[in-house]
Amino acid sequence: MGVPGGIILIVLIVLVAGLIAYIGDRVGHQVGRKRMTLFGLRPKYTSTIVAVGTGMMIALVVTVTTLLASEYARAAFFNLTKINNEVNDLRARADELEAQVRKNNIVVNHGDLLYNQFLLLTPQETPSERRRRLAIFVDAVIANLNRTYVPQGLKPYIGNSHIPEVSTKIDEVLSDARVQGFLIRGPVLLVAVADENLFAGDRIAFTFAPYSDIPIFHANESIASLEVDGGTTISPNVAYGQLARGISSTAIEAGMPAYFANAIPALTLQQVQATQQAIRTGSGRFYIIARAASDVYPHTGGIPVAFSLSRNPK
Repeated sequence: MGVPGGIILIVLIVLVAGLIAYIGDRVGHQVGRKRMTLFGLRPKYTSTIVAVGTGMMIALVVTVTTLLASEYARAAFFNLTKINNEVNDLRARADELEAQVRKNNIVVNHGDLLYNQFLLLTPQETPSERRRRLAIFVDAVIANLNRTYVPQGLKPYIGNSHIPEVSTKIDEVLSDARVQGFLIRGPVLLVAVADENLFAGDRIAFTFAPYSDIPIFHANESIASLEVDGGTTISPNVAYGQLARGISSTAIEAGMPAYFANAIPALTLQQVQATQQAIRTGSGRFYIIARAASDVYPHTGGIPVAFSLSRNPK
């Protein structure tokens, strides 16, 4: 019906109510003047009953007439609960479909790594040098994101490190309490990540996640181990897959960015076959040990791993 139609309806209801009240009052007044009685009641009470009854009859006639004349009125009177339930069901369905469409149209998830390069800032640099290098990195990020994600349906990021909005963003990154705190300890690694879910049609947006570039593992340090029984046949893919998951979890807990916490195994076919043979023909308990093949930092961009077979879990 809309707002204007609703206002008109309210005005009509008010006018009809006033008309019913006026007619009831006039009828009651006439009955009172004629001193008519009903059921032996005094004329005063009789006039009141007649006035109220008249108003009720008029309201009933108007209501019945409206119901007979209007399908909408009948629906409102007799099917209102059903209509409300159907509206609620349709609204819930619409919300579900919208959520599904947006989910299917998602291009980038919140927290995703947007650019596989990183920037390493060091305490030895002057503030102006750090700012200059970050500005160059920002321009590289913007160019790469536009080149990568615009064909996937996102709107391009407008601007570069020279416009005030982006320049302010650069200053905010460098003055961030985490970045300043990490610089006291050593270098800081910055990676470009999505700060929100981005759907087809959204404009590209990103932020920088800082990580302290401290040692995660030292060379030859034991990272994870897998216990196996001698006399059994192991599946190399399963065994090394379990170790890889343990390596990743341990690295993330130690401060490695999740984007770079992937094991890079240094394995040859001969090593795999020798490990299988030793376990299959041996007895007792064995441990497949995953050790850091070199010093590992966040900027390493992965975790070089060497595997060995031992009777000791460490």
